[in-house]
Amino acid sequence: MLYQSKEAEPIGPQCKGQSNSQKGNIQVLAAITFLGGIRLSMVLAVWQPFALSLGASMPVLGLLESLGGRMGLATGLIQPLGGRLSDHVGRKPLLALASLMAVLGLSFYVLAAMFGDWRLLIPGTILIGLAAISIPAKDAMTAESVKSDERGMAYSAIMFFVAVSGIFAATLGGFIADRCGYPAVFLLCIAGEVLALLLVISFLRETFSRGRSSLRPGRFRRGWARLVVPPRGLWGFYAAMVADAFVGGLGSAILFGLLSKTYHFTTSQLGIMSSAFFTSWALSQLPIGKLVDRYGCKRFIIISKLIDIVVIAGWLTFTSFKAFILLYLLYGLIPPIWTPATLTLLMGSISEEERAEARGRLSALTMLVRFPAPFIGGLLYERVGFRGPIVANLVGATAALMLIFLLVREPAGGA
Repeated sequence: MLYQSKEAEPIGPQCKGQSNSQKGNIQVLAAITFLGGIRLSMVLAVWQPFALSLGASMPVLGLLESLGGRMGLATGLIQPLGGRLSDHVGRKPLLALASLMAVLGLSFYVLAAMFGDWRLLIPGTILIGLAAISIPAKDAMTAESVKSDERGMAYSAIMFFVAVSGIFAATLGGFIADRCGYPAVFLLCIAGEVLALLLVISFLRETFSRGRSSLRPGRFRRGWARLVVPPRGLWGFYAAMVADAFVGGLGSAILFGLLSKTYHFTTSQLGIMSSAFFTSWALSQLPIGKLVDRYGCKRFIIISKLIDIVVIAGWLTFTSFKAFILLYLLYGLIPPIWTPATLTLLMGSISEEERAEARGRLSALTMLVRFPAPFIGGLLYERVGFRGPIVANLVGATAALMLIFLLVREPAGGA
């Protein structure tokens, strides 16, 4: 199953190099990602204070994050299905389906605000989590639209547009929520998702044409059965990723809710913190992608985890808004390091026809294990206060760093 990608021909479904339309996909994917980044950063800034304003407790907030947050149960379990569907029906249909799910989920958020009932957040959160069905397809399409030695840079270029959108959208989302109310934020996000859907339908070109066949239920059952079995040669990598996902769910997943409850940060302040995060991300994304292509993956995964540990320790040490802005500037260095490094390592270790499924299996396994973590973090807050979930996060992040150092290996021949 291991695949030596450095020496291969430029990847693509037919291994003939990228057509002009496939190369153009990067621009379209960047535009779609930019719009998705606006939705992500706006919702990230306001969602947890919004849930608390409707009467949700911290454990309930943790449960909602566990169900369908950025790394929730629905978000994870849908990705193996998305990966397998993508490897049969193609990449493009899954991206269109994801935008439709996001629109439906955001509509439930608007209804929750109108009726003042946090329970309407449950279907909305799950639907937005299910929109992650497109992640394996999007990652595979990115890999299939460039040459094998350009993947790290391609992932960085796509992620750059998430970061750029967040620079202004997070602060804007917090400001709009404070001035116009939460529904206005969600309606803007719905408009962005509709535009993204139109871009997918009109301009995105399919990259996968091989392996289209009938979708037999038995094949899906076997896929779910081996969900917890990492691909051969990647046991250490999967173990480290699973451990890191769980400990991150204890504290960082509910941080904005913790800050809102403990230090009474406003939605605008949380938006400014998010913008600081995305600014740091945007400025560092493209240079780091080049470094990953040149020097390999493992060292950058370790560096990102060291930054994580320093930032979490800062959350325990400082209480002022200004200090948290500085900490979030540092925190913004983690995604542009972590994501290209981990994705490049995974895609360089898996054969072409299994990439989307392997990406989905990794996400599902990590999020399945992570599922109870935000709820546990909420309970720790109820029992101990702010320091409870953050200390647990810090101890776990240190343990995850050791697992990365000991168990993660570069793919044969490099990234």
